[in-house]
Amino acid sequence: MSSNKRPASVIGNIVSQSAQLAKRTAVETSNGTPGSSTAPSNPFLSRPTPPEVAIKTFLIQARSTARKRPPTQRNQPVEIEARLGTIVSPYGSHDMRALSSGAKQIPIKGVNRVFHAFVCNISPSDGQNANAPKTNFEGGITRSNYLKWTSGGVPTSTSESATIKSQLSEVEYVETVFCYLDQTRINFPHNPPQSNVLGRGHQERKEKLSIVDIALPAAPYDLRLQLASEVPIENRRLESVNNIPNGWNTKRVKRRRSYSRIDKSFAWRVDVTEVTSSHAKQGTQPAEVGYEIEMELSSSRTQELIQTSDEAAAHKLAENLARQLWFMLQQINPTHDVLEVDEFLQVHPDTEATKLAIGQCGTIKRFIESGCQSWRSAIAPGGGAAEASDGGECKPPRNFIGCMPVNFSRHNIEEVQRSDGDESNNGSSSVGYYLSEKTDGVRYLMVFTGKTVVLIDRASHETKKAFQPKLHSENPFSNILSAVKPGTILDGEVVVHRKLRRPIFIVFDVLANSASEPILHLPFEQRLRHLKAASFVKKDAGVDVFNSASVNDPKVPLPLVRKNFVKRVDLDHLLSNVHEERGMRIYKHGETHHHLTDGIIFQPNMPYVCGTDVNLLKWKYLDTVTIDVEILPPKPNFGRNQSNDNEDILRVGVMGEDSTTVDMTRYLRLPSSERHRLEADRNENGSKIAEVGFDPTTGEWYYRTMRPDKVAPNHISTVLGTLLELAESLSTEELRYRMSIPSGTRDTYAKDVRNMQKQLLEHQRRKNKAAAGGSR
Repeated sequence: MSSNKRPASVIGNIVSQSAQLAKRTAVETSNGTPGSSTAPSNPFLSRPTPPEVAIKTFLIQARSTARKRPPTQRNQPVEIEARLGTIVSPYGSHDMRALSSGAKQIPIKGVNRVFHAFVCNISPSDGQNANAPKTNFEGGITRSNYLKWTSGGVPTSTSESATIKSQLSEVEYVETVFCYLDQTRINFPHNPPQSNVLGRGHQERKEKLSIVDIALPAAPYDLRLQLASEVPIENRRLESVNNIPNGWNTKRVKRRRSYSRIDKSFAWRVDVTEVTSSHAKQGTQPAEVGYEIEMELSSSRTQELIQTSDEAAAHKLAENLARQLWFMLQQINPTHDVLEVDEFLQVHPDTEATKLAIGQCGTIKRFIESGCQSWRSAIAPGGGAAEASDGGECKPPRNFIGCMPVNFSRHNIEEVQRSDGDESNNGSSSVGYYLSEKTDGVRYLMVFTGKTVVLIDRASHETKKAFQPKLHSENPFSNILSAVKPGTILDGEVVVHRKLRRPIFIVFDVLANSASEPILHLPFEQRLRHLKAASFVKKDAGVDVFNSASVNDPKVPLPLVRKNFVKRVDLDHLLSNVHEERGMRIYKHGETHHHLTDGIIFQPNMPYVCGTDVNLLKWKYLDTVTIDVEILPPKPNFGRNQSNDNEDILRVGVMGEDSTTVDMTRYLRLPSSERHRLEADRNENGSKIAEVGFDPTTGEWYYRTMRPDKVAPNHISTVLGTLLELAESLSTEELRYRMSIPSGTRDTYAKDVRNMQKQLLEHQRRKNKAAAGGSR
């Protein structure tokens, strides 16, 4: 028994050092931002580790375990494999992932460090962590992820993926497996794989010798590393499936694609498998279909790792194998290694300034409601609160005053084409659209009170809370505060610069240049001039608030960056700056723009609208089209007459007319791994609004993120518009083609597509004819 426990303590001793340092996290972050991913209540944050170090440590542990087996077992084959799945926490009212989404900042010796991996479970357990909470591991991925990576083999959406695919060999394999309660199983290969003809079976017993579960919160799935023995069992009666012993409880049909490097330079093989499971006593119930991704170390490298007597050589080999595996994981299960926006912000400590900033937003709203006739600023021209005797008024708005877009549809294409602005009119009557990439950040209104700068989010009017960058100094905006006129309101988004790994504020509109100069009633073309000229800066201030050097200056916690706008015929050029990297779309322009993007904004040359603007249009990449739903309280006896009446069903709804709720539970079901992620994030930040999307290619819903910045779900009209957008499937290629058509030129897109489709059909006919001729 001691030989079995000792290897586990190897990894336990290594992670215990970081665990002891990280335990102070609970004390050091207890006064942090609500919803921070370093919430002290989660014990699974206590063992952070670099992922390659964790993998190497496990490989050394596996080597030790295999070498210490009794002599009678040393000739039994062993395998080392890694599996993707979800580590499920033992806590919470619902099954949830052990760690919430996103990279984590952990204070180590007083310095915040970003970690992407956390050891959650070691089996067999070492003595030091015998009382640690135990997690469960649910293997498997969603159907959408399975098809994304396997429907055409390895994806080639990026040049990097295409290069990788050219270096891989692909083998298809199908087998039927009968599983027994005593851990034995009988495997029958299909020969050929596409047929139902079963070859001779072989029987074996698989025993798990060592397991380490590693949480990867910044990736879609977690990781299980496992060492297991496979003991063959002699059975000469397995020529036919009809001869198998009685007593099997599960039958699994595995359809697998295996990928390995052609040049054999990688020792790991990737197995992507569709598994159809049925039970012996299942009756008329349909079979269950699941999807798995596993990476197995080659038998030759496994034996080399175990048998070498040179410890230094074994450690060097383990390090190389760990590096290989982590590289593969980054292609299949990419880690978003940049912190989320909320990690860089904190609640604004000045409650009076927060009240004043929210009140200034109320001033904007009442100004619009008065037909732009009544302006009673909450902020005095010199800063601070305006006196009532001077016409000041500080009342919060009833809702968020930011302008909100509606979904772009195919019929809007001609509308945008016809509305090209005429620059010769000096902007006085042009009604064209300005186009920009849709920044995938968090929306804020930036209000300058004179004393400080306050970030107002969508919920501030209800929560009475606002935000500012985490303090680098007493005033995080000391570099520009004195130069900007009090009462200025900028509209924009906080987004993370992916290259520099720091937040920036993308400014896309100006609502007020000062406490006495609202400009939101002007056409956008004029507001854009104010933005480019930075008219809200005091004369002779001598400060460039959009200085590009600020983006690289760590002393500036939140640099201001202008959003780029183009005429609609330049959309193709604009989108040429969008690059796909590890499953993410990133807009790159110069040194200032390097952030996530998820679509296009069509900005009309009209006055600013507080609330929904039917002329402000948004188009999103189809795989990012989402809706915001509200998580509803559980409904007793839901599905009483259905087979799933004992399930823990997630009830969701959207907003109906007159503030009613439209229950969407029947139509919106998340796969278990997506539900686990949602529950972990909800448990952390307490939000009741979730952003979810629908994949029309698989008919599967997916979870994206919780929205603590929102207090209400989408309206049912928005949901219907989103579903219509998915049904229309307006592609990037069509949009770029049709927007690039010069003004006054006929749009022949439909005709051109039909001609190209005919050419494609003729191409296929020629291929079929050539193939038929060659077979004669």
